[in-house]
Amino acid sequence: MKKDGVVYTVLFSFLVAFIFVFFLSLAYGATKGKVAENKRLIMANAYLSAADIPVPDPAKAEEIFKKVFPDFNASAPYNEAMVNGRDIIVSPFQGNGLWGTITGVIGVTKDVNTMIGLSIVSQNETPGLGGRIDEKWFQDQFRGENIKNGIEVSHGGGTGDTDPDNGEVDGITGASRTSSAMEVMLNNKIKMLRKELGGGN
Repeated sequence: MKKDGVVYTVLFSFLVAFIFVFFLSLAYGATKGKVAENKRLIMANAYLSAADIPVPDPAKAEEIFKKVFPDFNASAPYNEAMVNGRDIIVSPFQGNGLWGTITGVIGVTKDVNTMIGLSIVSQNETPGLGGRIDEKWFQDQFRGENIKNGIEVSHGGGTGDTDPDNGEVDGITGASRTSSAMEVMLNNKIKMLRKELGGGN
C-alpha cells in the first residue's frame, strides 16, 4: 500500500483517531466516579456554607449535609432545614454575569427577611475583578443581612459592608457589571422565594 495514497491516509487517520478515542474513554471511565464525588462535595459545601454551617473538614461535607438536609430534593426550587433552632430556606440560583453564567446557593430565614448566607458555586468572571465574587470577604457580607426590601450590591470601596441592617453589601471595585448582575439575580431569587412561600413580593 502506498503511503502517499488516499486509502493509506484514510486508514492511518482512522487508526490514530480510534486510539485517541479509546484512551479518552478509558480515562473517562476511570475518573467518572471521582468527578461525580467531587461535584457532590462542591454542592454539599455550598449548601452548608449558605446555611452558615461550618465544615471543619471539607471531605466530610457530604456526611454533614445528609444530616442537615435528610429529605433533600435536588429538583425542588428550595429545601428547608432546621439550623440552630430556626427554620431556614436554602435555594440554588443562577444568572448572567459579564462573561457567563454565575451559579450559587442562597440561604434565608423562612420569612425571607434575613439572609443566612451565600455561596458561589461557579463563575467565569474576570480574574482579579468580577471573579472576586467567590472570595470569602465578599460572601461573608451577606450573612445576617436585612433583605426585607431586597439587597443592594453597591459600587463602593470593595472592602466589605459591616452594617447588616442596611440591606447593602459592598460591590467589587472595577467590576460594576458583575456587582450589578449579582444584585439582579439575588433580588430575583428573593422575589421567587417569597412567592413560593406565600409571602408576596
